[in-house]
Amino acid sequence: MKLTKLQLENFRNYGEYTYEFPSDKNCTVIVGENGRGKTNLLEAIHILSLGKSFRAAYHDELIKWTNNYTRCRGSVSLDEETTELEVFYEAEPAKKKNFKRNGVSLKNSEYIGSFLTVLFHPEDLNMLYLSPSLRRKYLDTVLCQTDKKYLESLIGYKKVLKQRNALLNEIREASFGGKKTDKLEDDLAAWDIEFLEFADVIIEKRSSFIKLLEDEIESAYRSISGGEEEVKIKYERSLKAPAEENLKNARKRDIFRAESSRGPHRDDLKFYINGKEISSSASRGEFRTLLLAIKMGEISYIQNKTGKNPVLLLDDVFSELDEKRKKHLLEVINGCQTIITATDTAGIGEIKENSNLVQID
Repeated sequence: MKLTKLQLENFRNYGEYTYEFPSDKNCTVIVGENGRGKTNLLEAIHILSLGKSFRAAYHDELIKWTNNYTRCRGSVSLDEETTELEVFYEAEPAKKKNFKRNGVSLKNSEYIGSFLTVLFHPEDLNMLYLSPSLRRKYLDTVLCQTDKKYLESLIGYKKVLKQRNALLNEIREASFGGKKTDKLEDDLAAWDIEFLEFADVIIEKRSSFIKLLEDEIESAYRSISGGEEEVKIKYERSLKAPAEENLKNARKRDIFRAESSRGPHRDDLKFYINGKEISSSASRGEFRTLLLAIKMGEISYIQNKTGKNPVLLLDDVFSELDEKRKKHLLEVINGCQTIITATDTAGIGEIKENSNLVQID
């Protein structure tokens, strides 16, 4: 899989921008001072892949100042066939978003998977030790690209979760007002059936992915470190088995708080090196090695799951890595189209010799 052309309209600091990637080089290095828009280009490519930004909370943030819409277009080649992709956001006169593949409008859920990417940027380190929501987001990002059933189940689960929470609040308000809640609780039981059906799929697929990822990570970590570390990942489920009983036992508390305390939206990942949880014991070097190993495992998973090479997006990561880790990253990106940002060419070493350099002024 290769991105051959990128076109932007009113995206961040770009009014109109077109770039065609050379067919004879697999690596493109975007060079420029901070604040010139290097990461904006990676962000646009990421949006073409997943339909959303990895750093903007709202679509309006993507639109160039004084304009009311933005459009990202890309041409992606695979096995001598080219797919034309487009993502469009409009802020005024009404908020609107649209996804197209080969000129045909699609739902976001139908569009995702058209263009596979793996993003690696310095803030990924936050995923390892900050909020569990970042680790859940990571799982969702990988699995939504590669598994349609997971994506459909996640969409369904979020809808049911919203309905369930609204009903929990309604029950709480009714009980505080001295009203009967029997009918409402019957409705809740019906929603719980659907809730558990979607949750089962999400949990099963996350668990399978983590098992495969763990094997890849341990091998990669040892290769980078040169040691014999034991690396483990634990998927912590908030919804214990038997799930139906566990959800029912939490109902009283859920009603009191008007929110669902059990389910995939509350789950977490824990990483261990030699039996110790990394959040309390790992050095910064170990965090970097583990993150690099995770990304190596992610690339391998996507390749094995889809039979396709993802496009790698590396945002100023070489400045964060020592020579040893750079060497291992270079081995991983071999064979995949790679788009790298850097403030200068000094930090990218031998990459620049066989890369296409793009200067952003």
